[in-house]
Amino acid sequence: MRLLHTADWHLGHTLRDHSRRREQEHFLQWLVATAVERRVDALLIAGDVFDSANPSPAAWKLWFEFLGALKRALPSIQVVVIAGNHDSAARLEAPRELLDAFDVSVVGRIARDADGALQTDDLLVPLRDAEGDVGALCVAIPFLRAGDVLLAASAAEPATGQGLVIPRAAATDEIGEDESDPLIEGMRRLHADLFSAARARLEPGQAMVAMAHGYLVGGMISELSERKVLGGNQHALPVDLFPDDCAYVALGHLHRPQPVARRDHVRYCGSPIPLSMPERVHAHHVVFADLADGALEKVFSLRVPLLVAMQRIPERGELGPEQALAAVESLPARDAASEDDLRPLLEVAVRLAQPAPGIGEQIARVCADKEVRLARVEVVLSGAGTSEQAAVEPPCELAQLLPEQVFLRRYARDHDGEVPEELLRAFRELLEDVEHGEPA
Repeated sequence: MRLLHTADWHLGHTLRDHSRRREQEHFLQWLVATAVERRVDALLIAGDVFDSANPSPAAWKLWFEFLGALKRALPSIQVVVIAGNHDSAARLEAPRELLDAFDVSVVGRIARDADGALQTDDLLVPLRDAEGDVGALCVAIPFLRAGDVLLAASAAEPATGQGLVIPRAAATDEIGEDESDPLIEGMRRLHADLFSAARARLEPGQAMVAMAHGYLVGGMISELSERKVLGGNQHALPVDLFPDDCAYVALGHLHRPQPVARRDHVRYCGSPIPLSMPERVHAHHVVFADLADGALEKVFSLRVPLLVAMQRIPERGELGPEQALAAVESLPARDAASEDDLRPLLEVAVRLAQPAPGIGEQIARVCADKEVRLARVEVVLSGAGTSEQAAVEPPCELAQLLPEQVFLRRYARDHDGEVPEELLRAFRELLEDVEHGEPA
């Protein structure tokens, strides 16, 4: 049987107030055609279907129109979708009973019985081939918040310590974890319970596959788009949470397509479109996993065709204000016949020796007559007090900053030294509750 793995659609996403609807609509139409052409048996969507916990009506419309088009084009296909950290689990699961009738399984959260035992039935989804035979069992693990994970940790058996040794991250961009970290301990307990339940249900000739949404040690993040998340903290999950008898692991959260820790069967498929300017430089894929006789036969990727170009002036680094304005002036003039939401998105990076508050407005005025949409003017001040002319944080519009950047700037203004880790962790937990908490 053939699985198609995709994630991180972020329906409803905007880039500096520029809608991405046409690009997402284009991707979804291509995905339907690709599923038909490639004879896909099951579609795995590994989280972040939506860009926010409260999607707009237009984003919901895209989602339901896609599911309808897919089912009409390929009636035998099965869809499994898990909630990501941007999704509201409750809202994603709300039409579950309706979607079940169309072979769409939605897993937004985990549940426990009255005794606190993990209920696994909804998290284990049989996958059928075109003939209706079960060829695999999918362990569908949605994005887990701190309360779910810590509850599992409290149920662990402290006397044995079995399986609680956490591998240290390499000295790159990853974050190592303490061996006694209760969040990692809870994740290990949850995974162990789920995979044990899956093995008990597997029959000969069936493969075990998994879906999850989070940051795994060894993954490469995309600047400006992702955080290393687990319960609001900067946690990097060890890849050995997924046992060796998993034929394929479909991951979501990182927008750069990649295998994890050189394990070809443990993969991030990446986002289907670039969701920030830095993401324009890498390819955007969906991934296929072919299973046969209970094992992985082949993994391959297919590049997603992009509808809208993304440009940066210059491609790397920054230009002085005169050079930046000249480069924008040299862009093609606006074509009156072109559609506004299909014109390329542009970022301009300017290096200034001193603040020049009007540079953004100057660039915007020039862009108004060009065949581009200005998404951002990045300003870097070069201090003249050192021989290296180190870049410093420039003044900018509040709307251009992420909440964590505002927090860090305010702390730097009022206090000396780095932000204490405990305070930063508390801020991230609060931010996640505000951004992605469930509605009352």
